[in-house]
Amino acid sequence: MKKILFALFMITTVICFSQTNTNISNSTNWDTEPYIAVNPTNSNNIVAAWMRVSGITLVIGTNYSIDGGLTWTTPTTIPNLHPTFLMADVSLTFNNAGNVFMSYVNYSAAQDSGYVMVTKSLDGGATWGARVKAFNGLATPDKPIDRPWIVVDNSGGVFDGRLYVVTKSVESGVMPHHVWMKYSADNGSTWSSQILVDDSIPSNLITNTMGAPTVGADGSLYIGYLSYDPPSSPFARMICLKSTDGGVSFIPHIIGYPVAGSAITDTLYQGSIVLSANPTVAGNIVFTFTDQRNGDPDILSVHSNDGGNTWTSVPVRLNDDGLSNGVGQDMSWAGFSTTGKYGVAWRDRRNTGGTSSSPFEIFSTVSIDGGSTFKPNYKISSAPSPFINIQKGNDFIGISLNDNFVFYDWCDLRTGNTEIFFNKTSMTFFTAVSEGNMPGFVSSIFPNPTSTNATLKFTVKEKQFLNISLFDLQGRLMKIIASQNFNIGDHTFQISTSDLPSGTYLVCMKNKNETVISSVRLTVGK
Repeated sequence: MKKILFALFMITTVICFSQTNTNISNSTNWDTEPYIAVNPTNSNNIVAAWMRVSGITLVIGTNYSIDGGLTWTTPTTIPNLHPTFLMADVSLTFNNAGNVFMSYVNYSAAQDSGYVMVTKSLDGGATWGARVKAFNGLATPDKPIDRPWIVVDNSGGVFDGRLYVVTKSVESGVMPHHVWMKYSADNGSTWSSQILVDDSIPSNLITNTMGAPTVGADGSLYIGYLSYDPPSSPFARMICLKSTDGGVSFIPHIIGYPVAGSAITDTLYQGSIVLSANPTVAGNIVFTFTDQRNGDPDILSVHSNDGGNTWTSVPVRLNDDGLSNGVGQDMSWAGFSTTGKYGVAWRDRRNTGGTSSSPFEIFSTVSIDGGSTFKPNYKISSAPSPFINIQKGNDFIGISLNDNFVFYDWCDLRTGNTEIFFNKTSMTFFTAVSEGNMPGFVSSIFPNPTSTNATLKFTVKEKQFLNISLFDLQGRLMKIIASQNFNIGDHTFQISTSDLPSGTYLVCMKNKNETVISSVRLTVGK
């Protein structure tokens, strides 16, 4: 009995923690532009990194957890190459051995010297090894050291373990601008020559794009970016490049053409693009972006199931607030879990005034079918952040997934200082938020609304194990109603609501495979 009670306590603790926002930077200085990664060999090991103001310079701050995000260590910083250099644009990736790699920019404010740096940690983010210069900022006139994202091939294929860093021209670099790449076959110790990625379809007049890299289940490398090259096309285009030879050569595919009026015109909004490949289904890739074709900035998504050859023609609108309601969503980021679940996070103003200068909250959704459909939105942040008036230098949100949880970090001004906040949310809630029953299962609850008690009634048509739980709409576990085997027939359970605040709740029923077979909303009013 003690073991059962302890297990229930731990389940309750973990799921309830899923909606706790934890300040993981804890600094009197400003912290922005975070990234986050989860160890595929140890889901309790989470690593975060971000850009931090330190004195008169910028550095990279890091932190890590070894208990699934319940506690975090004291933040540390990566050493600067030179006291007058600045650091920015950090990204992280884990390989299948549990080693985490970090890339970032380290440059002179005068832009007369600078590098893309790569370092790795063999102990889950506790310490970082030698810093290697992957790109030289003076290698080409456009200065190819901006937004250098790092990914690794974990496919188990020919190029398994190969690291890729994709970077772009700095905004002040000589035009035309480009997307560049290098790869490493020895865990980041040495790097290939610099490869021009956008040679077939130039980025050209796009000055603030970035190359978004990802590796698929078969080891194919994909890079997404934006192009506006009038000599080859009068229209802007969204491009996906595919390489099947480890980044040596690429085949270009056109994802789509931004429609008239889709460009973000308010500079207080942050545009965003991200390309993600499903690590379990070869050829399934999802492109998510910010777009205002509906009259205000939305988060839209298209996907391909054939490696980028063809794409869905009509984007899915991920934010589920009212269409064309004047509310702006922006700064999205996304990624797949190792088991093929796709998650997206963004800044949202539906509850805070709607305009670009309104306070914001972090919202999220997931897809469990490769980007075809998405679950209803829910709010990640426990409190709104005031508007952050940073035009450049606060452009990214961190998100990482495993099979059971989604992990987030983001820049937030709720303390009066920009801090990096962390959230861990159970995947259960995403699969539970859609009301209804699976075929062959019927459930109902009455009275509904209720003030003190409600009766859950359901019919079991084949003997099975069921876990029945009550969640609030922020995903917090409020009660475990039952967790047992059920025989064929009708069943009823009493749910006491006298200890619950007024509001709407979700009664969720899962089978032994953790599949949600029924979810019913319950309204409690005092």
